[in-house]
Amino acid sequence: MKRSIGVRSIKKQGGVAAIWIGLSLVPIMGFTFWAVEGTRYVQEKSRLGDAAEAAAIAVTMADQEGSANEFATKYVNAYVRDIKSSQVTTKRKFQEAIPDSDTLEFIQYTVDVKTTHDSWFSSTFIPSFDETQDLTGQSLAKKYPAYLGDNNIDIVFVSDFSGSMNWQWGKDSTYKIDDLKKAVNTISEKLLCVDIETEPDGTKVCGDKEQDNLADKLDNRIGVVPFNIRVRHRNTNGNAFSTSQLRYLHTVDTSVSPKSFEKVDWDLWREYYAWQVYDCAENKEDCPSIGSRTKKNLHRQAKRIISALNITWGKEKHCEWDRRNQKWIEVCDWRYNTNVYHLDRYKYVDYAKSVDQMLVDKYDTYKFHYKTDVNNRLYSGFGNKNNVQFYNVALTNKLSDVNAIKGMSANGSTAVFQGVIKGVQELNDGKPTNDDELETYKTKVKMMLILSDGQETPESNIFPMLVDSGLCDEARALIPGLYIGVIGIDFKASLQSGFQDCVVDADEDIIDVSNLDELIEKIEELIRKGSKTSGTTKLY
Repeated sequence: MKRSIGVRSIKKQGGVAAIWIGLSLVPIMGFTFWAVEGTRYVQEKSRLGDAAEAAAIAVTMADQEGSANEFATKYVNAYVRDIKSSQVTTKRKFQEAIPDSDTLEFIQYTVDVKTTHDSWFSSTFIPSFDETQDLTGQSLAKKYPAYLGDNNIDIVFVSDFSGSMNWQWGKDSTYKIDDLKKAVNTISEKLLCVDIETEPDGTKVCGDKEQDNLADKLDNRIGVVPFNIRVRHRNTNGNAFSTSQLRYLHTVDTSVSPKSFEKVDWDLWREYYAWQVYDCAENKEDCPSIGSRTKKNLHRQAKRIISALNITWGKEKHCEWDRRNQKWIEVCDWRYNTNVYHLDRYKYVDYAKSVDQMLVDKYDTYKFHYKTDVNNRLYSGFGNKNNVQFYNVALTNKLSDVNAIKGMSANGSTAVFQGVIKGVQELNDGKPTNDDELETYKTKVKMMLILSDGQETPESNIFPMLVDSGLCDEARALIPGLYIGVIGIDFKASLQSGFQDCVVDADEDIIDVSNLDELIEKIEELIRKGSKTSGTTKLY
């Protein structure tokens, strides 16, 4: 009996043990689930924090508010694994600098992230995480932009010197051209060194008061490219030429003459009246005798000229009707065409080649130019018939060179594209060839500011077509980092499609002004914008 009782007792105890073992497995499995899954979520939480910080830095440096959410999401998805879904929101804050205080300008982005994950172990019986688990993270970064600072600047002012710049404007009724020159000189005095000192060893240093807080002002350079219907070039003899920076088609009205636009010696014809050119085109025997030029050659050139400039007649016999006697007056006179003509025509421009050869100064290679002297009887829009109306000021660190614009004057028609192309050439000519200097040059701010007071005349479609053909985009490609800004002087430049498509941001890079104070202020504003660098970005 005792033995039988023992066996039953053992069996009972075994059942109890099984129950206890089963019950003990619940917390054991729970601890296992929590250990494994908890470690996983701790790691994911850490990675999520890293992702939020990386995203905050990235979106702050890029500062593209419209795409910031998408940009930050890419960082989160790249950093954090096994995401079922994610919600990423970014918030931008801008703080302007407060003068005479410690408050600096900054751009701030806050990144909030929530990710949802499927749990590996989930049970209603065993203690564990929910089927899905949410993790959250947040990070904040600020960027303090730098303006010039340790960087030097090359800036070219493409400046309107057309006749309308002689008009008055503003509350004080000053002349626009005088205010443009004052504005350029004011900016130059701030960017270029005024007080140049010489060290005992002959080294030049800048003694300006604010020099300690800036990059060496001796390495800043300013250039000026005045324009009207064209830009001007002065040769070694001091003679000024109205010079085109375009290229022209060879395929326009080929039946008119075997001489294309680019094969005409345009300077040669400046001394002749339109009627003389017309007569030469009508009959080669009426062509002038010019050196070794054959009348056949001149006849072909003249035919191209009257077609390109649309000269419709030369001279004609003009008689008056005698009403009293009802007959023609026997003595008739001759009427001559002494009109003058703008040279550059929309249909003759080779837009693709003009953009492709932007850096080539056409004066040295082609014959599109003509003298701006008193003997010019055929062309119009080039302004004063002298050698000194205006000329280009190449990039210089000497204030005296820029001050030369004080003696320049405005006259003629308007073709901003000529100034833009020449402005790009001037900036490119400032690029050093020495490898050591080139490394320093790469950090320079490169900028072209276009100052204009009116729409293109007489050909308003050439500039927009050049821009559509890649003029400004190619300029930025040729000069990496180039900033292009536009200021309308008493003119709605902001409404002109050519300017809108030329700049990167039409809302910020084009500014219209109505007086001298605004002109100076907005030039400085564009310089700050164009020279602004990412500066320092910090996490908080």
